[in-house]
Amino acid sequence: MIRSLISTWPLFFGLALIMIGNGIQLILIGLRASAAGYSNLLTGIMMAGYFMGIFIGSIIVPRTLSEVGHVRTFGALAAIASASVLLHVLLENPLAWSVLRFITGFCYAGMYIVVESWLNEKATNETRGQILSIYMIITMAGLGAGQLISGVDDGISIDLFLIASVLVSLAVVPVLITAAKAPEFEAPELVSLRRLIQISPLALIGLFMHGIVIAMLFGVGAIYAKSIGLSTSQTSLFMASATVGILCLQYPIGRISDRFDRRVVILGISIIAGIFAFWLSILGDSEFFLILSLMTLFGGTSLTLYSLFIAHANDYQSPSQMVSTSSSLVMVNGIGAVIGAPLVAASMDIFGNWAYFSLIGFIHLGLAIFVGYRMTVRPAIPAEAQGPLVLLPDTSTATAVSLNPETEWIDNSLDALAEADPLEDNPYFP
Repeated sequence: MIRSLISTWPLFFGLALIMIGNGIQLILIGLRASAAGYSNLLTGIMMAGYFMGIFIGSIIVPRTLSEVGHVRTFGALAAIASASVLLHVLLENPLAWSVLRFITGFCYAGMYIVVESWLNEKATNETRGQILSIYMIITMAGLGAGQLISGVDDGISIDLFLIASVLVSLAVVPVLITAAKAPEFEAPELVSLRRLIQISPLALIGLFMHGIVIAMLFGVGAIYAKSIGLSTSQTSLFMASATVGILCLQYPIGRISDRFDRRVVILGISIIAGIFAFWLSILGDSEFFLILSLMTLFGGTSLTLYSLFIAHANDYQSPSQMVSTSSSLVMVNGIGAVIGAPLVAASMDIFGNWAYFSLIGFIHLGLAIFVGYRMTVRPAIPAEAQGPLVLLPDTSTATAVSLNPETEWIDNSLDALAEADPLEDNPYFP
């Protein structure tokens, strides 16, 4: 573990800085939009620009990274992302902010890909799991730290914009000074939608719906918090509590899913997360400690579904096929994220603030119903035949799935198996 940290510290330090900057922006932009009097729908569309940028960047950057190189790509994207933060102060109108959010999302997707692919190059069979764990912890801890920092200001001054810009600018320094050779990069192969449906309709639908929830939570969460009367500091704690929840609960839930039918765990988690969401929808701004507690439990359950769905799909794959399948599922998750923020913002404008968590609750309820249906049409894989769950942060791109330790368990027999269709003569298909 110590040796892994020593060899990868520049990347992890740069990652921590950009995640703190991202956490600040996720709340800051929402607070600024609320102070400017933008409607919920307008703000939701504006926030969707970030997720659209993440989605488009995840497609375009891997295709060009091999030509430009890791260091130059990271440096250029960090500079653009830093400038984009400052331009929010100079160009304070919804259209400009929508474009800037898109640019920010695009740059962050590219920086994630650079870090993830470089970490994958440094990882060995023995350290791959450790590096992925550290990546998970730093990503979510950095995001949570940024969310907490955003509570020290009212969001009206330019101080937090300056702090976020400085952090993103500094993130490039450890990457530039590292003596390690930049790795060769090959973009992950994607599989077709038809193939995803064949492999796991549950993972496909689940990650699409989960993407919607992610955008609702992180794209509009700060706006909802201010709408129900929370102060700026309370809003930052409200948002950070979900991140704390996923850090605390993802590992134990993942271990449970390795010991039992993973679909039963997904079903239970979907129902529990839905209950927490419905409970939050009726609280308003009363009993703030209860709100924080429920938000922590909601984040710890709902956000865990990301890794559970990817693991469920991988249960039907050989190791050599996991990267391409998981990469495609991450892209599907990104499509859902583009839809989430405008959808929940429009619901709040029409029905009121209670619609925010009510809609999130109904999505989890619908997901639970679909899980139950799939359990009636496809037999369960025995628990001993399931692969171990690999924890991935919700901010990861398709490149991160190659850090999965299972993808290294490829020998000649598995490669031969990959040439055949693993779904044929499979008693657990369709």
